Amino acid sequence: MGKVAGKNILALPVDGRPVTREQVQLLAEIAGCKLTCPDVEELGYFREPADRAHLAQWVTERAEAADGFIFSIDMLVYGGLVPSRFIDDSEPALLRYLELLQHLKQHFPDKPLYAFCATMRLSNNNENEEEKLYWAEYGELIWRWSYHGDRFDCIGDSEDRHWAEMTRAMIPEQIRQDYLATRARNFAVTCRVLKLVEEGIIDRLILPQDDTAEFGFNIAERRRLQSMVEQRGLEDRVLIYPGADEVIYTLLAHQLQSLGVIPRIKLALNLHQPAAIQQMVARYEDRPVLDSIRCQVNAAGAELVQNDSVADAVIAVHTCGPKQGDWAMEQPLPEPMALDPDWLSCMEQAEKPLALLDLAYANGGDPQMLSALKLPLRSLIAYAGWNTASNSIGSLVAQVCVALAKGSVEKNRHLLAIRLLDDFLYQADFRQRLRRQVPGAAADPARLLATLETLYLAEAREWLQQQGFDDVALEGLYLPWERSFEIGLRTSVISACKVEEPA
Repeated sequence: MGKVAGKNILALPVDGRPVTREQVQLLAEIAGCKLTCPDVEELGYFREPADRAHLAQWVTERAEAADGFIFSIDMLVYGGLVPSRFIDDSEPALLRYLELLQHLKQHFPDKPLYAFCATMRLSNNNENEEEKLYWAEYGELIWRWSYHGDRFDCIGDSEDRHWAEMTRAMIPEQIRQDYLATRARNFAVTCRVLKLVEEGIIDRLILPQDDTAEFGFNIAERRRLQSMVEQRGLEDRVLIYPGADEVIYTLLAHQLQSLGVIPRIKLALNLHQPAAIQQMVARYEDRPVLDSIRCQVNAAGAELVQNDSVADAVIAVHTCGPKQGDWAMEQPLPEPMALDPDWLSCMEQAEKPLALLDLAYANGGDPQMLSALKLPLRSLIAYAGWNTASNSIGSLVAQVCVALAKGSVEKNRHLLAIRLLDDFLYQADFRQRLRRQVPGAAADPARLLATLETLYLAEAREWLQQQGFDDVALEGLYLPWERSFEIGLRTSVISACKVEEPA
């Protein structure tokens, strides 16, 4: 397949964070294409929803110049992923925003229209930062009621029924009714979106499971949606698996393939501790991590092969035992295992393009493994170790797909540097340092940012030089949502062309 550069894809991301907007735009640039998104200021802010009528107008005005579309239904309908969990709009009011998709397909029937819509997550703690306000008191109880109730429905264990009934009774009826009504409303919206696939309006749909577990109200919804997909024969157009923030990456890779920009590629896996990873179900997910990898590879339009010799690239998958730790929640590795020197050596001697998928921890990479690796990190084609396992898997697979298609080496290395600066340096190290120095810092974002700048910038710049990223400049940083969980990096590529001083 010959490369067709210059395509322009119109997109609505789930929000304006760098990882869901700016970095996906960088991925498109690697392929010589453009992912046109609204300005950050037009995408709402954390709990504050975007102006959805404005976004519909924004899309309408730019649709003719686009070669394809990728839309977050959560942004289009609710004004963002976080607002989708608590916005008060009625079901009919929300459904009206979907009319834009019908309008686009009517006027531009040959342009691919991709969409994604997250099943509303069920957080297992009493943090209400991204939830309904009553989550601060009843979040864990709602999670237990959900988990044990669904587990009893599936397995029939009387112990689950006991826990479900006990926790349910501890939640005020008004809160129970409100929560279930919100879930039912959002599920109805998702069902309508599924109908749009059946009607040929949406060409490809991903229904990611955001922050989930093996059982729960959200998993019951997933089973119903999966049954509907199978009954309607939509399996090649609708995919359901764990994830959320990374979906725009995989849909971009697939759409670039459908537009003839990149070819379909073959990927092989090099598993660290194969016996352990066979047992692993990643934190915040509902299935074995190897199944999540297969789902993400399929979503991006790539093919998983067993033999390295026929693969276009190899993904080295790092784990450190059968269960993940979690840097953000300060959860150590439950059953840590020693690094395998043969696996490290195999990476260092790799003959095919190599990507490193770092899944030992949720919410950050593994410093021990990266320190032991003698391979120059700048030689990797991609690296990821951020947030949930599926967030890392999907974004990494998409970057490999795009970078292998003779994309810009310089721009790919730029995105690689960003992921290492964020996933490895910040999430696995500096975030913990920051939280120790400024405890409870959410109330004082100015102090939080000033402390982080002092802690991070000089060391991170020195690290870039040590790793050979001489062509990437770290100009500054910011906190997209004025909290410590995520970081925004201001970076640029330093041109290799230097102007000679006159003699």
